[in-house]
Parts: sequence; C-alpha cells; structure tokens
Amino acid sequence: MKRLLGVFLCGVMSAPVLADSSLETLLSRALSVTPDQLEKLVRGEQLTPQWRARSSQFWFAADRVGGVEYLRVDPAKKSIEPLFDRARLAAAFEAATGQASPGEFDDASFDFDTKAFSFELRGERWTYSTTTHELSKGVSNVALSPDKRWRVLVRDYNLYLQQTASGQVRQLTTDGSAQTPYALPIPSLKDMAAQGTSTPVLDVYVEWSPDSQRFATYQMNLAGARHLSAVQSTPPDGGPPRVFDYIYPFTGDEHLATAHTVIVTAATGAVTRVESPVKEMLYWWGAPEFHWTRDSGAVLQRIADRGYQAVRLYSTDAATGRSTQLYADESDLFVDFYGHRWTYSLEANAAFWLSDDRAGWKQVLRVSPRGAKTALTSGKWTAVDIAGNDASGKAVFVVGRGREQGRDPYLRHLYRIENDGRKMTLLTPEAADHDTYVSPDGRFFVDNISTIEQPTRSVLRSTRDGAVVMELQRADISELTQRGLRLPEPFTTLAADGRTPLYGATYKPSSFDPGKRYPVVEYIYSGPHAITAPKSFKDALRVDAAFSMAELGFVVVVVDGRGTSGRGRAFLDPAYKNLHAVGLDDHIAAIQSLAAKRSYMDASAVGIYGFSAGGYDVVRAMTERPDFYKVGVSASGNHDNRLDKAIWNEQWMGYPLGQHYMDNSNVTWAPKLAGKLLLAHGELDENVPLAATLRLVDALIVANKPFELLIVPNGSHWLAPLPHYNRRRFEFFLRELAKPGTAAGASSSQLSP
Repeated sequence: MKRLLGVFLCGVMSAPVLADSSLETLLSRALSVTPDQLEKLVRGEQLTPQWRARSSQFWFAADRVGGVEYLRVDPAKKSIEPLFDRARLAAAFEAATGQASPGEFDDASFDFDTKAFSFELRGERWTYSTTTHELSKGVSNVALSPDKRWRVLVRDYNLYLQQTASGQVRQLTTDGSAQTPYALPIPSLKDMAAQGTSTPVLDVYVEWSPDSQRFATYQMNLAGARHLSAVQSTPPDGGPPRVFDYIYPFTGDEHLATAHTVIVTAATGAVTRVESPVKEMLYWWGAPEFHWTRDSGAVLQRIADRGYQAVRLYSTDAATGRSTQLYADESDLFVDFYGHRWTYSLEANAAFWLSDDRAGWKQVLRVSPRGAKTALTSGKWTAVDIAGNDASGKAVFVVGRGREQGRDPYLRHLYRIENDGRKMTLLTPEAADHDTYVSPDGRFFVDNISTIEQPTRSVLRSTRDGAVVMELQRADISELTQRGLRLPEPFTTLAADGRTPLYGATYKPSSFDPGKRYPVVEYIYSGPHAITAPKSFKDALRVDAAFSMAELGFVVVVVDGRGTSGRGRAFLDPAYKNLHAVGLDDHIAAIQSLAAKRSYMDASAVGIYGFSAGGYDVVRAMTERPDFYKVGVSASGNHDNRLDKAIWNEQWMGYPLGQHYMDNSNVTWAPKLAGKLLLAHGELDENVPLAATLRLVDALIVANKPFELLIVPNGSHWLAPLPHYNRRRFEFFLRELAKPGTAAGASSSQLSP
C-alpha cells in the first residue's frame, strides 16, 4: 500500500499551476509547432511515387493549399496532370454515401490498366472509375494472384482458394486453429485496441509466384509463447474496462511462436510443407519474407539465428520443399540485422544482399540462385539499401552514405553500379540528402533533395547519368516563415576521444537573441539501429518537439554519438552489451564544445528528453551522469532489457541472458538518480509494455527517489501527438530547468509546484 500511495502522491503534488496568461500564450505556441502540427504548415516536403508495374509512369499525392491533389506523371511526355476529376469524385461520393468527400484518402491505389482509383474510408474499401465516374464498394487486392485468377482466403484459420471469375471457393487445409493459424500474423495490441477485441481481423499474407501457379505462406504455431495482458481503463464507448491478451516474447524466452513455410499449388491444391528453415517469432511482427525466383521454381528466404550471430539466405525448391543455404553472414559478436537489407531481382535473376566486409563496412553482394557470390561495392563507406535495377539486370542502383569526401557522412546518395562493380556512377551530385525511388523499369528515379536548412526539391532524374528530366515539386514553407520559426542548424564537433567527428543539429527560438543565455535541452535516441540527428528537411520537421522546446526558450541539441548506426562497425560495436554507458560522454563533449563557442548556450543547465530507447537513454543519462543532466522527461522507455521485446534486445545485448543485462538495467541504477525526472507511458503501449516503466517506478520508490509519473489512458507507444502529454512535459522543463536570468527563466517563474 505504501508503494502505491507514493506513486499517487508524486502525480498529485507535482502538478503545476498556471499563474499568468503570458505563460498560456507561450505554451500554446509550443503546442502549435509539434511535428503533427508542422505537417499542416509545410507542404510538399516529400514526394513518394506510386509506380506503374514494369514502367516509369507513376502517380503521387501532392499536398497543396487547397487540399491534397492526386497527380499522374508520364516521363515520356514530361507531363503532370490530375489523376482524376476531384469534383466528380466528390459528387459520386456524396451520392453514394450522403456525406462530403474527404480531402485525403487512406491506403489509396490506382490501376493504370483499368483506370480505377481505390481507397479505404472508415473501414470500407471503395473503387472509383476515372473513366465512367462511378463509385462502388471495392474489393481488396490482398492475396490476389498476378494474373488475377485466384485469391487466397483464410476462414477459421485455414487456407481457402477462390476462383475470381466464378467465385468458387475450395478448402486447402484442415488443421488450422487459433493456436496454429495459416497466413495470419501475430495480432498486435494496437490492432486489438483499434477493433476492441483480442481476436482482431487481420490481412492475409501470401506471396504468389510470378507465373501465378503457386503461392508461399506460413502456418504459425503459437503454443508456449509468452502472453501479456493490457487493461484499457477507458474504452471509447464508455463501457467497463477491457482486458486484451496478446503475445509478446521477452528477451531470453525459451518458448517462442514459430512460423513454418508452406507452398501451395493453385491448380491442384497440393500443400507442400517445408521442414526447414523454421522462423522463430521474436516479436509480433516480422513474419517470414518470401521472394520467388524468376522461373517460379524456388522461394528465397532470409532468417537470422537466435542471438544474431548469423543471418542466412535459403532457397527452397517449390516442388519438393527442400531448402538449401545459399549464403550466410556470421560474426563472433553479432550480425547487424537491423541495418541489413536484401532483395531479389527478376531481371538479374539474383539476390542483392548487404554484408559487412572484413573492415566492417556494409557492402553489396550479388548472390545467384545457385549460391555464386560477387562483391559489387567496396571501400570505407556504407551501402544502405538496394534501390532497384535496370531492365537488363546488368546495372543495380545502390543507396550509400559516406563515400563522397568532405561531406556529412550521413547524407544519402544514389549510385549506378555496372559490370559487376567495375563501373560506379554517382547519380546525385549535390551535397545534400537524397531520398530516392527508382522506377520499376530502371529508367528514371524520383529524387527528394534537401538538407535540414534547405527545403525539399523533388525532381525526376535519369538513371543513366543523373540528369534532371523534370521538376516535380518544391516544398512550400511560407507558413513556417510567416510564423518566424528558425530552421535547425547543422554542426560538426569531436567525440570524447578528441578525434572522432560527430554530427548533429541545433534548434533555436524564433525570438533568439545571441546576447541572452539559453538553457540546453537534448533530444536523445541512441538506439544502436538508428540515426537520430536529422539530415533531410522532412526529418528535421519530425524531431520530436524540437521546434516546441526551442519556442519555450531552450536551445535544443540532437547528436549521434558512438554506438549508433550508419558509419561502419567500428562506430557501432561499442554499444554491444553496453547500452547503459555507451555514447553519453560523446553527447556531453558535443554540448560542452558547442557551449564553449556559443556564449548563449548555458551548459550548466542541461535537460534531456526522449521516448522508447530514448526514454531509456534519459534515465541512464540521469543516473550515469547526474552531474551534467539535471532534468529529464522519459516516455515509453524500455528501462529493463529483460522486460522488452526479444527481437531488439537480443540484437544489441546478446543471447542468452547474463549479468550484463542486470548491469545495463535502469532498474539497477535507480538509486543513483539525482535530478528532476518525469516518467510517462501509455497503458496500451504495443511496443514497450507498461511494466517496463512501472518496474522502474517500484525501484525508485524503494530507493526513496522523487519523480513524477504520467500514465496515459488509451495511450500507445508514441505519445508525442497527445496535447496533454506535451503540455505536461513543456511545463515540467520550464519549471525545473529554466533559471532566472535566462531566456526561459521569465516563463518558469510563472509556474509554481
């Protein structure tokens, strides 16, 4: 009873009282520039093409002042025109539903052959003919064969095959059950909460062969997997609390759900069960991934060993179900599965696979269906992804970082690689970040060019030499400018070792005065799989609450220290089994270096905030280095790696569990907390269980450490869009960090405990 009372009193006694309308104005301004609100102020910061199959034509959704426009692009004609008549669609929608048409459609698609525009709205699928202007209830293309003759259905957990022409349905399996379902993923807590049930409706997952003769899928075995329960205290319908039961494997769990591959022949209904490999399910997502070979004779599949000391590529014969290992990456420490990418090219009839070379740089390998390997790239730079290939299959397009000398090594560029790696062409010469999309026929690519200081310019370029073919759109930041908001500024400094370059960004208030002193707030997310400091204009807008914190009167710092991704194994490896200590001294060195050259930064008043792995970072910073980090807000933190998902923690902390798990737990370090801490967590967090924060709360109470706690009813993992959460953390920093005489101090004086 004493512990529960302690938590309750922490929440009540710390609630701030607004003392002045000017503070309300300040908070309102900060709330108006959170990332979800900035999306409404900036238009066109990202163009994502939706390509026509085997073509270079595409459509895209363009954010305009009057609403979203759906546009079609034909590179051959160099034309951009409306995908459909918006007024006629609006009239058809109103006639069919009696409601006004929305400005933007969810899960939209367009069939270039039938000229049908399809979209999801309020849980229903609609199809609009752009030629006849008729609107009708649509049918999803989920599990439809390439030739559109067959559709796979799941009923009572078993597989059924439907002939689309006749509607005739044939049952394929009979052993499916709630514990052994076919073609269905493990339900997530988020799906359960959205549908109000522990047995939500889920999309069927199958992968058809190119010739439409067979499909690959899986049968889950859920027996023995760990279950957690979540209580929805306040259902939207106002009814009594709901309890959701969901599968969630903890790090080190002995028994896991497994997915077993099956291959089905459409004409006969024959089901071939693949004995190996079997995929262990370390999370609720991450079901088996399948790529069919060009001749439809085999299925390729990537599977990681438990503990991530190997990632293997298998080929399974479609007729016999026998599997052969084509290639494997192996390591005495770990293979970076989170940074790994692979794909199969029908044109090249080969898999393209990212693999660390002996020097620890991620490079591209071509792996043939028989296992022959050819290294396509080399050097001290990082291959990030395989973006596509040309129609001949002889040229592959690779996204890379760090190859261009004298530039920020995190900037992305696109390269054309030919002659098995003997010829490499830079297609994106500008010193900027390039978010690229290659057309299915390999002739063109869309390039979103930007930096955190330069709004996005989206162009269409040739994959032959990178020449710009068409200007597509430019980001409109006029509303951002009218508000006087300052764009973030990039910086370069040195790590704590005095020689390793670090890269980051700072955010300043719109009312910035270099003659004033500003407390510093760091946004942190040092999950080893991530790059946190923004490089593109789009990402600069999405750094959690960075603009908001700046508007409150703080200078916000974001930096990537050692132990994170994107710069090779030597930069990444320090994080392995060492999450609690790694990188903190680099972050501190960066802030101190910036403050030494910028008199307006007050390095004696430093706060820190983050969510998820960043929430863990906040508490580790305030226990490892309480002399530097005085105030922190930790949201959705995975504070103990033993109480979190196996898929992430076993990657960075290893398997099986050992003493190092306890040594790296915030629960273990709780007695060393010495600053002002606000903890927040959503009761329906689908990614990090609420227990992770409550276990830390218990340890803090035992250690008699003061803290504040906010539990959000119906809150999921990502709390940043919630105004109340934002208001609480903004008030917290103003009250606890801002000093009299600093730019934020005047506001903080209006808050009383």
